[in-house]
Amino acid sequence: MADPVVRRGTLRRTLGTLAVLFSAALAAGCVSMPTGGPVQSYPVTQGTGAPNQPNVQFEPQRPGDSWGPQQIVQGFLAASASFGNDDQVALQYLTPQEQKVWVDPTLSAVIYKNGPYAAAPVYPATAKTAKTATTATVKVTGDIQATLKGSAYSVPSTPAASLPDVPQAFQLVKEPGGHWRISSAPQEMLLTSGSFANDYQLRNLYFFDPTGSSLVPDPIYVPLRAPGDLMNVLVQDLISPPKDWLYGATKTALPAGTKLSDVTVVDSVTALVNLTGTIAKDNTNDALLEQVSSQLLWTLSGSGQSGSTGAVQSVEVELNGHPWYPPGSQDNPVQQKSQSQKGPPTGASPVYFYLDREGYLTSRQGTAGRAQRIELVGTGYTQVAVSPDGRYLAALRGSTLYTGVIGGPLEKQDSGFVTMSWDRSDNLWAAQGDQVIMFRVTVTLRQPLFRLVTVPVTVGKGQNTSYTALRVAPDGVRVALVEDNAVLTFGAISGQQGPNPQITLSQVQLSPPSPANGFTALSWYGPDNVITLAQPGPAATEYSVSGGNPTPIPVEPGMSTITASLGNLLIAGLTDGSIVADTNLFGAWMTLPGYAAAPAYPSYPG
Repeated sequence: MADPVVRRGTLRRTLGTLAVLFSAALAAGCVSMPTGGPVQSYPVTQGTGAPNQPNVQFEPQRPGDSWGPQQIVQGFLAASASFGNDDQVALQYLTPQEQKVWVDPTLSAVIYKNGPYAAAPVYPATAKTAKTATTATVKVTGDIQATLKGSAYSVPSTPAASLPDVPQAFQLVKEPGGHWRISSAPQEMLLTSGSFANDYQLRNLYFFDPTGSSLVPDPIYVPLRAPGDLMNVLVQDLISPPKDWLYGATKTALPAGTKLSDVTVVDSVTALVNLTGTIAKDNTNDALLEQVSSQLLWTLSGSGQSGSTGAVQSVEVELNGHPWYPPGSQDNPVQQKSQSQKGPPTGASPVYFYLDREGYLTSRQGTAGRAQRIELVGTGYTQVAVSPDGRYLAALRGSTLYTGVIGGPLEKQDSGFVTMSWDRSDNLWAAQGDQVIMFRVTVTLRQPLFRLVTVPVTVGKGQNTSYTALRVAPDGVRVALVEDNAVLTFGAISGQQGPNPQITLSQVQLSPPSPANGFTALSWYGPDNVITLAQPGPAATEYSVSGGNPTPIPVEPGMSTITASLGNLLIAGLTDGSIVADTNLFGAWMTLPGYAAAPAYPSYPG
């Protein structure tokens, strides 16, 4: 079995889509492996793996003396997928030479929606009978849901789809004692969807945005094993960030050359992190260490201690075994989230905007707040967006984009746009067919207003893709995108301040609730989720950035737009110009007074 620190990198957050696809297996309560002597079924715990959740594991069997090549391969598949059990069991299925090779496989995996299934063995044509054969080939097939080849991942965009089945070939030899053993195994891990759901849990790593002002969650899947090992793996990932879709768009505060001595849990709730190396030389750099403490707090919170129902709620940082005392801590090295200097922005705002019947930009707070007219904008606009600081307004009339300072005239920019969103730096992002455009705001003393500098953005995508919805996340780093009304995905923005900003897409690709639906509206809901509206229907759904199980939201007939703000009202506009609000995402919609076109929360001030 591979070293656990190496293996933990095989299935990163780009497998988020699989969480949706595995839900059926989880709901059934058990996972069935291919039939045969060495294969059994075991119950599987539901959920994403809370710290105190039972970790049900397969108990692999050692190879039987009389097993043929097909049974050997089936047994190896079960044993190699049983993370946390005796690693030596899987090795017993291999020849001594292959054990040396397989101990450190490449960071690759194949995940099966149905399978993997070991086919009947194929013997050499020179063998007179199966009994006299000394070598055999066994191919493994099935419906492939995802493949991972190092940093190159492939995931289908719809739950019903499968990737092309490329059979994995095992070579076997009959040893002098008459036992069949595997002489050559694929370097990919071959896993059932149930094995993945049972052996991995979803966690968030937290890295900083390029300015170092806020944390950005990076969802990953990590193996379930002793919580101490889990926490060490998470801290190692903070020191050496995974090269996933957020790599290059975020950064870690831990300086190069930092080493982790160990992570221990004190009193079941405090993670004691002892760091050495480069960071220990900066033991008086409180600003740096406060950032490091924030990363550790948000990443390790919720981790459990073996044999305990408690979870980490605080962190203590040690440098070469000596505690670090944060400024103002009164010589208390233990830090809780409430003391964290940095956190992930939620974008929460109680105030939302809309256009009233006469075309006035209007603001309102909650359900009881009075409507406040701001300025006359005009009618006929289908979308409005207010910048985080409340200074700028962008609006779409048909496909024509208008921008301006709130309180001043709107200026026509260009046509062909279908969606837009401000980021936290007051840059405006918009989609124009298969192009994503960033309008960079520049302010000078001689120019008290602003001008927009158009910057085309390179997006890693297929050809002929049209972006029909776009919203920048509260952290200003991530962006939610809808392709051709049919696929919801996420991207990471890098190089915002340079001449060539880029968006790198994750491999999470989510479909509308029904094949007949198309995404028509999109809004972030906190740092980890988005809410979509799909037509016809309508159908409202909450999706996770990780691709986890979607949550349907009850709707009202005639919904045409939707906007959300964490901890505040969910606002939807209807085709007749009325506006409805939901206080809890459970569908308790109430009609608010007045006419309201294009309701929208400001672009994430929180």
